[in-house]
Amino acid sequence: MYDVIVVGAGPSGLNAALILGRALRKVLVVDSGEPRNARAHAMNGFLSRDGIDPAEFRRIAREDLAKYESVTIRDVAVSSISAGEAGALVELADETTEQAHSVLLTVGRRDRLPEVDGVAELWGQGVYGCPYCHGFEVRGQKLAVLGAETSAAHLAVQLTRYSPDVVLFTNGTPDFDEEAAAALKVCEVEVRTEPVEQVTGADGRLTGVRIASETVARDAMFLKTPLDAHGELAEALGCELMDDGSVRIDEHGHTSVDRIYAAGEAARLPNWPSPWIHAVTSAALGAMVALSIDHDLIVADVRSKFGM
Repeated sequence: MYDVIVVGAGPSGLNAALILGRALRKVLVVDSGEPRNARAHAMNGFLSRDGIDPAEFRRIAREDLAKYESVTIRDVAVSSISAGEAGALVELADETTEQAHSVLLTVGRRDRLPEVDGVAELWGQGVYGCPYCHGFEVRGQKLAVLGAETSAAHLAVQLTRYSPDVVLFTNGTPDFDEEAAAALKVCEVEVRTEPVEQVTGADGRLTGVRIASETVARDAMFLKTPLDAHGELAEALGCELMDDGSVRIDEHGHTSVDRIYAAGEAARLPNWPSPWIHAVTSAALGAMVALSIDHDLIVADVRSKFGM
């Protein structure tokens, strides 16, 4: 029986496993092998690993964990989880089962891309979702933003810090408020409302945005994608979910179900305006919740010894 089963081997799950392994906890990490940043060439903003290939980051992280004999990693998806007073039972896709005192969900999120020709093909390789992750690399270039909402207008304004040449493609009638419209004007962001026919690219790089009358040359595009939480396991367990699908947690990573914890992109406190979706923050949250789990296990061990 494991002390903890960690579901998900992204930065959050791997860092949690590191903390727990160093605490001599018996840990199993299971992962389906579908990282959100699989198509990205680089993972930026992570101290000592800035610009690293995401796959290389995961390789190094697993190599770090290999020295901890109490930590096991298996590349297999989870079929179901059940929890009770005796612990948690995890059924895996290979038809095996494992038991643990606690389960940590670090299942991440998936990007819901707009149905515009070329966006999916260039996602992570010319079309991006985060200026903090990729804005520096495209500074001074011809930038595009796709979206008609106020959030897209805010994104376009933000990108004027990286380049004086930003065009907002609304793909129809814009739906942003007056304040956002005024900010776009002040920051000299061009707004194109024509239908977007295609995002064009070559050799894994974006080259332009084709609208009804022309192809506008662009070097990179940013957009605000809705993020769907991988909340199926949490929902099946009966964990309380937020309106955006995030698993609701307290400041220690507890979910509403005993013995089930959550961390990373798919979990948040009610007072957070949105999930933290950066690799470095996910890793930090994984470490924080791992410390809470170890503390809870210590308390449980002591109570068990005293027959409490």
